[in-house]
Amino acid sequence: MNRIQEIMSKMNISNDMGDLSLKKPGKITKPSNKCIYNECDGSGMIHYRREDGTEAMTFCKCREQRQLLNSIKTARIPKEYHHKSLEDFNVNHYQSKDAIKHAKYAQKVASGFIKSFETMNDMGKGLYIYSKTKGTGKTLLSIIIIYELMMKYQINPLYISVVNILSELKNTFHQKEVNSYDIIRSLTEADILVMDDLGVEKTTDWVEEILTQILDERMMDNKPTIITSNMPITELDRKYPSGRIKSRVEKMTFPIPMPEESVRSTLSKQENDKVAELFFEDE
Repeated sequence: MNRIQEIMSKMNISNDMGDLSLKKPGKITKPSNKCIYNECDGSGMIHYRREDGTEAMTFCKCREQRQLLNSIKTARIPKEYHHKSLEDFNVNHYQSKDAIKHAKYAQKVASGFIKSFETMNDMGKGLYIYSKTKGTGKTLLSIIIIYELMMKYQINPLYISVVNILSELKNTFHQKEVNSYDIIRSLTEADILVMDDLGVEKTTDWVEEILTQILDERMMDNKPTIITSNMPITELDRKYPSGRIKSRVEKMTFPIPMPEESVRSTLSKQENDKVAELFFEDE
């Protein structure tokens, strides 16, 4: 008995096992409910045997889904808006003809921006989504856009409200674990950044300086930025007297006027009607 035969004998492996073609082809990995498709063991990999008896590994469909969920988490997209697409921006949720007209325009521009993103990206051109009325769908539309871009172009977006930007920077004054440089760098280096609710924050010289710095660095690096606000660009000088914010926003974005009608109120009423039906369905 040679050395190889001796080792195989101790491992209880027969010489007949060497004929891989005798092994039945198919999946070796045992499916688990840890996989949302119940095809792998939750690892994202499937171990299988080919027709010729050799073994190989391949990616499971759940791996792509897991990567997408990680991207959504990294992008800081609120759970309420997970997996939203342009189809979820329903223009029929608006009531008046004028509101529907503006909603269709906004939808058209958003769709065009997504389709033309490679050009927009080269130009460093983003969007300025605004309406004076609250709850018109500005945040929804902005997140739909970055979600669609993430799916189509595998980019790394980032969503954050302006209030939270300032709050996180202020927290670094009392924390050693995180510094303001790291926060600003994450904002300036994102492939595309959504700055939600510009203008609702209390303005100080420090606030204007921080926002100018973020916009400046993104503008110089030609990185698209999507901004939502309750005021048109023409009124930004009233909020930021130095004029630096307005001039940068004008250069960096294409404006989208949203309907002056709160779709949030309409949807809230519809949801409450459904809840009421559940509560009183036996009556």
